Amino acid sequence: MPRSLFTANYPPHFLLGLLFSLAAGCSPRQTAARAQPQASTAVKVAAIQCSSGLGAVEPNREKLTALIRQAADGGAKIIVLPEAAITGYLSQDLKENWHVAGLPLDAAFRGRDPSDETESSATPQQDVAYFNTVCLASPEGKLVAHYRKLNPWPYPEKSWATPGDRGIQTFDTEFGRVGLAICFDIHTILEAYEGEKLWALLYPIAWVDEEHPADWFWHRLPKRLAKFNHYLIGANWSVDQPQRWRGYGFSTILSPSGEVISTAKSLYGSEIIYATIPTAK
Repeated sequence: MPRSLFTANYPPHFLLGLLFSLAAGCSPRQTAARAQPQASTAVKVAAIQCSSGLGAVEPNREKLTALIRQAADGGAKIIVLPEAAITGYLSQDLKENWHVAGLPLDAAFRGRDPSDETESSATPQQDVAYFNTVCLASPEGKLVAHYRKLNPWPYPEKSWATPGDRGIQTFDTEFGRVGLAICFDIHTILEAYEGEKLWALLYPIAWVDEEHPADWFWHRLPKRLAKFNHYLIGANWSVDQPQRWRGYGFSTILSPSGEVISTAKSLYGSEIIYATIPTAK
């Protein structure tokens, strides 16, 4: 399975990275320790928008490492990556998908066994559960929060993803309390976090839409978020060239009132969006 994306010698920042994980390869649930507070009234955050190759773990990691360095050098203290950015979520043409033998695969997809990063395989998997996973790394390189997607998107993820079994996840950074969510979770998870007094939701995305995505990212999502009074840092995937589907691009950082603070200007290739926002502490 892919190794975690944690590299030393960056300026201090929190990093939210995405991969899928095996149940057998994950540590037991732990209570997150409170980070030591520091005097600060505002913090710079970043959402990295980029493409990933399906199963191209090493090239994806190299690309992400360079982008993370760029964001950190730009002053970002919290950095969010797109959904499944390390392993890839779907192929860029949406025709190839992860597939665990024995699980249903939609006829629109070619299957790729997640136990093999380079070749498709029909080898049966015994006693294995795959989760769509996000982990938050501290500036010291420690995993301080580990979230498994509670609501896998049924259309592509029914072929490999098990619904998360760790519930919601929060961590008290020096800037405020953050919660973790992944893409399709957004339709229900804001209510689940309502009693947690979040400062920000760290939100990796691999969006696919039948309509123009601007309506969702600039209008419907802000309207939905405004009811819950916290920031949202959303990092969406991109593609390398135009595709015959919608949803890529439009990475967005939203205020507690639903205002669009920062949004991506490009649809293709890599872009980092930044915002300087007030801390909760």
